[in-house]
Amino acid sequence: MSTVRGYRLVKRKWLQTAFDGEGARLYGGRWNSKGKACVYLASAESLAMLEVMVHLDDYRLLTHYALLEVTIPENALMRLPADSLPEDWMEEPAPASTAEIGDSWLESQSSLALVVPSVVVPRETNYLINPSHSYFQALADSARKSRSPG
Repeated sequence: MSTVRGYRLVKRKWLQTAFDGEGARLYGGRWNSKGKACVYLASAESLAMLEVMVHLDDYRLLTHYALLEVTIPENALMRLPADSLPEDWMEEPAPASTAEIGDSWLESQSSLALVVPSVVVPRETNYLINPSHSYFQALADSARKSRSPG
């Protein structure tokens, strides 16, 4: 079975809850509305670091983070076609149009993961993970700590 790797950079103090989707549920994200749990992963270690670093004042703060890695079966992925992206998908703050896409996908339960482009590096991809999907717990249980990013 073919697989891809996903990476998540989290503050060490939140390591035990890194895959609960609560941060996204409480605050919303580019691809989900407040109230909708979702876990964001990057397709590469470097992208996971960049996605966090753009929000930090000092890269040395990365020493407070841990990098987690999971393996996702290819058949658990759904790819968002580039031609279905709204024109404003890269806008800051994140537009409602992208959250509507993510919310619809989360509610559909159609796949464990949705492949979306990164705003930080648009030719790279991020994975949205649905914590309500039946395969989610197996994915979360498989997470392993990778090297320290800092």
